[in-house]
Amino acid sequence: MPELPRQNRPAAASIVSLCSRDLPRVVEVLARAFRDNALNRATVRSIRSDDRLRSNRHGMRALLPVAQRYGRVLVANLDGVVAGSLVAVPPDGFPLPPPALMRRLRCLIGQGWRTTLRWGEVFDALEAFHPKGPHCYLGTLGVDPAQQSRGVGAGLLAAWLREVDQQSMPAYLETDGPGNIGFYERAGFAVQGEMVILGVSVWRMHRPARAASPK
Repeated sequence: MPELPRQNRPAAASIVSLCSRDLPRVVEVLARAFRDNALNRATVRSIRSDDRLRSNRHGMRALLPVAQRYGRVLVANLDGVVAGSLVAVPPDGFPLPPPALMRRLRCLIGQGWRTTLRWGEVFDALEAFHPKGPHCYLGTLGVDPAQQSRGVGAGLLAAWLREVDQQSMPAYLETDGPGNIGFYERAGFAVQGEMVILGVSVWRMHRPARAASPK
Protein backbone atom coordinates (compact mmCIF):
# COMPACT_ATOMS: atom_id res chain seq x y z
CA MET A 1 0.00 0.00 0.00
CA PRO A 2 1.34 3.42 -0.88
CA GLU A 3 3.45 5.30 1.68
CA LEU A 4 3.75 8.88 0.50
CA PRO A 5 6.52 11.37 1.11
CA ARG A 6 5.92 14.85 2.35
CA GLN A 7 6.24 16.80 -0.87
CA ASN A 8 7.23 20.42 -1.37
CA ARG A 9 8.93 21.18 -4.67
CA PRO A 10 9.50 18.93 -7.68
CA ALA A 11 12.81 17.11 -7.96
CA ALA A 12 14.64 16.24 -11.15
CA ALA A 13 14.40 12.53 -10.47
CA SER A 14 15.08 10.05 -13.25
CA ILE A 15 12.20 7.54 -13.48
CA VAL A 16 13.14 4.17 -14.99
CA SER A 17 11.90 0.59 -14.97
CA LEU A 18 13.36 -1.70 -12.35
CA CYS A 19 16.42 -3.60 -13.51
CA SER A 20 17.85 -6.60 -11.70
CA ARG A 21 21.01 -4.83 -10.56
CA ASP A 22 18.92 -2.25 -8.67
CA LEU A 23 16.77 -4.85 -6.93
CA PRO A 24 18.72 -4.91 -3.61
CA ARG A 25 18.67 -1.12 -3.40
CA VAL A 26 14.95 -0.94 -4.11
CA VAL A 27 14.29 -3.60 -1.45
CA GLU A 28 16.16 -1.48 1.07
CA VAL A 29 14.45 1.78 0.10
CA LEU A 30 10.95 0.31 0.33
CA ALA A 31 11.76 -1.48 3.58
CA ARG A 32 12.75 1.86 5.12
CA ALA A 33 9.83 3.73 3.55
CA PHE A 34 7.23 1.47 5.20
CA ARG A 35 9.05 0.76 8.45
CA ASP A 36 6.98 3.17 10.55
CA ASN A 37 3.63 3.31 8.78
CA ALA A 38 0.53 2.38 10.75
CA LEU A 39 -0.46 -0.85 9.04
CA ASN A 40 3.10 -2.13 9.07
CA ARG A 41 3.34 -1.52 12.83
CA ALA A 42 0.01 -3.28 13.41
CA THR A 43 1.06 -6.28 11.34
CA VAL A 44 4.67 -6.79 12.46
CA ARG A 45 3.81 -5.84 16.05
CA SER A 46 7.28 -4.91 17.22
CA ILE A 47 8.27 -1.66 18.89
CA ARG A 48 11.78 -2.16 17.55
CA SER A 49 12.28 -0.37 14.24
CA ASP A 50 15.04 -2.84 13.31
CA ASP A 51 12.57 -5.72 13.60
CA ARG A 52 10.10 -4.00 11.29
CA LEU A 53 12.86 -3.13 8.84
CA ARG A 54 14.07 -6.74 8.73
CA SER A 55 10.52 -8.01 8.23
CA ASN A 56 9.95 -5.54 5.40
CA ARG A 57 13.12 -6.64 3.64
CA HIS A 58 11.88 -10.21 3.55
CA GLY A 59 8.52 -9.12 2.20
CA MET A 60 10.01 -6.94 -0.52
CA ARG A 61 12.46 -9.64 -1.61
CA ALA A 62 9.48 -11.91 -2.17
CA LEU A 63 7.28 -9.30 -3.87
CA LEU A 64 9.56 -7.41 -6.21
CA PRO A 65 10.71 -10.22 -8.54
CA VAL A 66 7.07 -11.17 -9.13
CA ALA A 67 6.04 -7.56 -9.65
CA GLN A 68 8.95 -7.01 -12.03
CA ARG A 69 7.84 -9.95 -14.17
CA TYR A 70 4.07 -9.61 -14.09
CA GLY A 71 3.46 -5.99 -13.05
CA ARG A 72 5.09 -2.61 -13.35
CA VAL A 73 7.92 -1.42 -11.12
CA LEU A 74 9.23 2.12 -11.52
CA VAL A 75 12.35 3.39 -9.77
CA ALA A 76 13.25 7.01 -9.05
CA ASN A 77 16.95 7.88 -9.07
CA LEU A 78 17.94 11.17 -7.48
CA ASP A 79 21.47 12.49 -7.17
CA GLY A 80 22.79 9.10 -8.25
CA VAL A 81 20.93 7.02 -5.66
CA VAL A 82 17.66 5.10 -5.59
CA ALA A 83 15.23 7.45 -3.85
CA GLY A 84 11.89 5.69 -4.25
CA SER A 85 9.89 3.08 -6.10
CA LEU A 86 6.36 2.36 -7.31
CA VAL A 87 4.82 -1.08 -7.77
CA ALA A 88 1.66 -1.36 -9.88
CA VAL A 89 -0.47 -4.08 -11.40
CA PRO A 90 -1.82 -3.87 -14.97
CA PRO A 91 -5.47 -4.35 -15.93
CA ASP A 92 -6.65 -7.89 -15.22
CA GLY A 93 -3.35 -8.59 -13.44
CA PHE A 94 -4.66 -8.57 -9.85
CA PRO A 95 -3.77 -10.46 -7.82
CA LEU A 96 -0.18 -11.04 -8.85
CA PRO A 97 0.97 -14.67 -8.89
CA PRO A 98 2.55 -15.87 -5.64
CA PRO A 99 6.34 -15.83 -5.32
CA ALA A 100 8.29 -18.98 -6.04
CA LEU A 101 8.13 -21.59 -3.27
CA MET A 102 11.64 -20.98 -1.97
CA ARG A 103 11.05 -17.23 -1.80
CA ARG A 104 7.82 -17.82 0.12
CA LEU A 105 9.61 -20.09 2.56
CA ARG A 106 12.42 -17.59 3.11
CA CYS A 107 9.84 -14.87 3.69
CA LEU A 108 7.93 -17.04 6.15
CA ILE A 109 11.07 -17.87 8.11
CA GLY A 110 12.26 -14.28 8.03
CA GLN A 111 8.97 -12.67 9.07
CA GLY A 112 7.71 -15.38 11.38
CA TRP A 113 4.51 -17.39 11.22
CA ARG A 114 2.30 -14.94 13.13
CA THR A 115 3.37 -11.93 11.09
CA THR A 116 2.82 -13.90 7.88
CA LEU A 117 -0.68 -14.83 9.03
CA ARG A 118 -1.49 -11.21 9.82
CA TRP A 119 -0.28 -10.08 6.39
CA GLY A 120 -2.58 -12.72 4.93
CA GLU A 121 -5.45 -11.21 6.92
CA VAL A 122 -4.57 -7.78 5.56
CA PHE A 123 -4.45 -8.95 1.95
CA ASP A 124 -7.74 -10.87 2.29
CA ALA A 125 -9.47 -7.80 3.71
CA LEU A 126 -8.17 -5.59 0.90
CA GLU A 127 -9.06 -8.11 -1.79
CA ALA A 128 -12.64 -8.31 -0.57
CA PHE A 129 -13.17 -4.68 -1.63
CA HIS A 130 -10.99 -4.71 -4.72
CA PRO A 131 -12.71 -3.49 -7.93
CA LYS A 132 -13.88 -6.25 -10.25
CA GLY A 133 -13.62 -4.48 -13.61
CA PRO A 134 -10.41 -3.78 -15.57
CA HIS A 135 -8.27 -1.13 -13.90
CA CYS A 136 -4.68 -0.27 -13.06
CA TYR A 137 -3.78 -0.88 -9.41
CA LEU A 138 -1.20 1.07 -7.43
CA GLY A 139 -0.01 -1.40 -4.83
CA THR A 140 3.08 0.31 -3.42
CA LEU A 141 4.61 3.76 -3.55
CA GLY A 142 7.45 4.47 -1.18
CA VAL A 143 10.22 7.03 -0.85
CA ASP A 144 13.35 6.69 1.24
CA PRO A 145 12.85 8.82 4.38
CA ALA A 146 16.17 10.53 3.66
CA GLN A 147 14.85 11.67 0.24
CA GLN A 148 11.40 12.89 1.23
CA SER A 149 10.11 16.41 0.60
CA ARG A 150 11.88 16.49 -2.77
CA GLY A 151 9.00 15.57 -5.08
CA VAL A 152 10.14 11.99 -5.67
CA GLY A 153 6.75 10.46 -4.91
CA ALA A 154 4.99 13.01 -7.10
CA GLY A 155 7.34 12.17 -9.96
CA LEU A 156 6.73 8.44 -9.64
CA LEU A 157 2.98 8.88 -9.46
CA ALA A 158 2.89 11.22 -12.46
CA ALA A 159 5.00 8.83 -14.55
CA TRP A 160 2.71 5.91 -13.75
CA LEU A 161 -0.47 7.89 -14.37
CA ARG A 162 0.79 8.84 -17.81
CA GLU A 163 1.00 5.13 -18.59
CA VAL A 164 -2.46 4.57 -17.11
CA ASP A 165 -3.92 7.33 -19.27
CA GLN A 166 -2.27 5.88 -22.37
CA GLN A 167 -4.44 2.83 -21.72
CA SER A 168 -7.54 4.95 -20.91
CA MET A 169 -7.97 2.92 -17.73
CA PRO A 170 -9.28 3.82 -14.27
CA ALA A 171 -6.85 3.55 -11.38
CA TYR A 172 -7.28 2.28 -7.84
CA LEU A 173 -5.24 2.26 -4.63
CA GLU A 174 -5.45 1.97 -0.85
CA THR A 175 -3.67 4.13 1.71
CA ASP A 176 -3.44 3.95 5.49
CA GLY A 177 -2.02 7.47 5.77
CA PRO A 178 -4.65 10.20 6.26
CA GLY A 179 -2.02 12.72 5.20
CA ASN A 180 -1.75 10.97 1.83
CA ILE A 181 -5.38 11.51 0.84
CA GLY A 182 -4.89 15.09 -0.34
CA PHE A 183 -1.82 14.07 -2.33
CA TYR A 184 -3.83 11.55 -4.28
CA GLU A 185 -6.85 13.80 -4.62
CA ARG A 186 -4.66 16.35 -6.39
CA ALA A 187 -3.84 13.62 -8.91
CA GLY A 188 -7.51 12.95 -9.59
CA PHE A 189 -8.31 10.21 -7.06
CA ALA A 190 -11.36 10.32 -4.80
CA VAL A 191 -12.06 8.36 -1.63
CA GLN A 192 -14.47 5.49 -2.23
CA GLY A 193 -14.66 4.28 1.35
CA GLU A 194 -12.85 3.65 4.61
CA MET A 195 -12.23 0.30 6.26
CA VAL A 196 -10.45 -0.79 9.43
CA ILE A 197 -7.85 -3.58 9.31
CA LEU A 198 -6.05 -4.70 12.48
CA GLY A 199 -7.31 -1.52 14.10
CA VAL A 200 -5.91 0.74 11.35
CA SER A 201 -8.02 2.91 9.05
CA VAL A 202 -7.45 2.28 5.35
CA TRP A 203 -8.94 4.46 2.63
CA ARG A 204 -9.84 3.10 -0.79
CA MET A 205 -9.36 5.59 -3.63
CA HIS A 206 -10.40 5.58 -7.27
CA ARG A 207 -9.46 7.69 -10.29
CA PRO A 208 -11.75 7.57 -13.35
CA ALA A 209 -10.34 6.72 -16.76
CA ARG A 210 -8.90 9.65 -18.67
CA ALA A 211 -7.78 10.07 -22.23
CA ALA A 212 -4.05 10.50 -22.69
CA SER A 213 -2.86 14.09 -23.07
CA PRO A 214 -1.96 14.95 -26.67
CA LYS A 215 1.75 15.11 -27.35
